[in-house]
Amino acid sequence: MDLKSIEAAKRMVGGAFRLSVLLQKRIIELVRGAPPVIENAEKERGPIEVALREILEGKISLEMIAADEFDKLVEQARAEKEARAAAREAEVGLPPRTGGPRLDLGPDPARS
Repeated sequence: MDLKSIEAAKRMVGGAFRLSVLLQKRIIELVRGAPPVIENAEKERGPIEVALREILEGKISLEMIAADEFDKLVEQARAEKEARAAAREAEVGLPPRTGGPRLDLGPDPARS
């Protein structure tokens, strides 16, 4: 990764802040297992360079979305997270969580 590549990427996405946001989000996706969208990604030294090359090749970009669409995506992500948690709990044999009664242990003595 060289300075010319970073400068070119900044111009492509509209500035250093937008570049840092896009890189951060894409690196997280790559680290969590998302497949690279460029050819020969295995030649790069790590997810930072893969993400930078994806930007430079025009394969990914940062887009603004409407607030209502954002809210839908947040709800979808929450539902997916809850489904994954329920699947993990079922995998280890825990009963599903419900809104049922909770055990009241009284006030926390450490906070008194």
